[in-house]
Amino acid sequence: MQSHCYSSTLVGIEAKLVRVEVAVSNGLPGLTVVGLPDAAVSEAGARVRSALRASGFQLPPRRLVINLSPADLRKHGSGFDLALALGLLEAMGELPQGTLARSLVLGELSLDGSVRPIKGVIPSYQAAVDSSEIDRFLMPTEPSGSSVMWAGAVGVGPACDVIPVSTLREAVDVLTGRVPAPVQGPLSGEQPRTLRPSPDLNEVKGQTLGRWGLELAAAGGHHLMMVGPPGCGKSLLASCLPGLLPSLNEREWFEVAAIASVCQDGSFCGGRPFRAPGHGTSAVALLGGQQPGEVTRAHQGVLFLDEFPEFRRDALEALRRVVETGVVSIVRARMRVIYPASFTLVAAMNPCPCGMYTPLSESCTCTLGQRLRYSNKFSGPLRDRIDLLVSMERQPLTSYLETGGQVPEGTAAVRERVQSARALQTSRGCLNRDLRGSRLRESLNLTQADELFCQSTGDRLDLSVRGFEKWLKVARTIADLASEKRVYQEHLMTALALRTMETRTAA
Repeated sequence: MQSHCYSSTLVGIEAKLVRVEVAVSNGLPGLTVVGLPDAAVSEAGARVRSALRASGFQLPPRRLVINLSPADLRKHGSGFDLALALGLLEAMGELPQGTLARSLVLGELSLDGSVRPIKGVIPSYQAAVDSSEIDRFLMPTEPSGSSVMWAGAVGVGPACDVIPVSTLREAVDVLTGRVPAPVQGPLSGEQPRTLRPSPDLNEVKGQTLGRWGLELAAAGGHHLMMVGPPGCGKSLLASCLPGLLPSLNEREWFEVAAIASVCQDGSFCGGRPFRAPGHGTSAVALLGGQQPGEVTRAHQGVLFLDEFPEFRRDALEALRRVVETGVVSIVRARMRVIYPASFTLVAAMNPCPCGMYTPLSESCTCTLGQRLRYSNKFSGPLRDRIDLLVSMERQPLTSYLETGGQVPEGTAAVRERVQSARALQTSRGCLNRDLRGSRLRESLNLTQADELFCQSTGDRLDLSVRGFEKWLKVARTIADLASEKRVYQEHLMTALALRTMETRTAA
């Protein structure tokens, strides 16, 4: 007898459907899994045998063959266990023929027959929804059910029935009709989103230029570099950025939730990601390999790189193309994966190795050569891809200790301006960060005098085409925050100051 159902395997953050075919025939007793399985799938036989026995079933002394199709696609992970067990039961006659024909089944089996959670539930659910051959989705019952609720919250389309099961025995009882199916779909409608609180901007004392750079980064999606001595507030400012960004829309919500599902990131709670890897992070951990890297986990959010020059040079140089394109392309001998990586980069660095250099300071112990070597780690090509360069100074302690006086503007007020600016950009089709070529020129609406000013200034400063465009993009964002339809020369001058600012790392 034969049976078939569907399962899935992950390729990057995308789930590929796998047809699980089971045949029971005469011959030497044994269980064989074919179809390019990895070690975890090949070992599934031992887990399935024990789970079936613990659930009251016994494999017959016959030849059992399981084929995972397509045969040229590498299958990995333990999520095939439940599909294999149910397929065997249908082929043995324990389930009516055709019961699983239109089902996608996911779940790892314990030796006692319980179904354990697996990663990649949301991409698999999306694959089930997109397929015309599937109308039922069996998955593990997770402690919070958050993965399925994430998928339901975005309304990913004409949803299929979702049946969470906690044991193999429960799955059999549901499929045979002995107990009602705990259907959790069709999934639709908004679910509550508990956002992780971020520091409020009113906690930042002084740092007017740093706050202005942060607002521009939030409004236009621009990449920001902050340069200043230790303890001046760079990390605090960076941690405030997620609170300034608009809430995720449905498409962004699904993308971020899918990545969190693949990475088994239980910290995702509905807000924009904030990733802050340490400077010991390798290039593979930063960009990704078989698993998504930090840049992908920061997708639609913020990637904060503190102590920027201390990161490995190969990691920083590999970051250049990602910052420009918004995707990561991983190419190996037998694998090609594309990960999304559209984020706002916020980097921070000291002005010198000891961190205390200023033109008038006598406390810096670094030599000119040390300062130059340190600043050169922030290479020219990387610098060209940063939109905003902001210098920061330490604030006097009196500003920290005083309780009276004017309260700094908080996150809520700045967020309103950011949302208004982003609404203008949405009407143009994309964030200012992504404007290029003719679309950028049309959005500026410059007068002939302003065009001549831009050309002469760009030539005088020897700006590259990329650097020239980034200057204009920042000017467009400044105009958007001021609700201006066109870019004026004052906007250009302000943007120029933030694009060409010296970082105080030279003598």
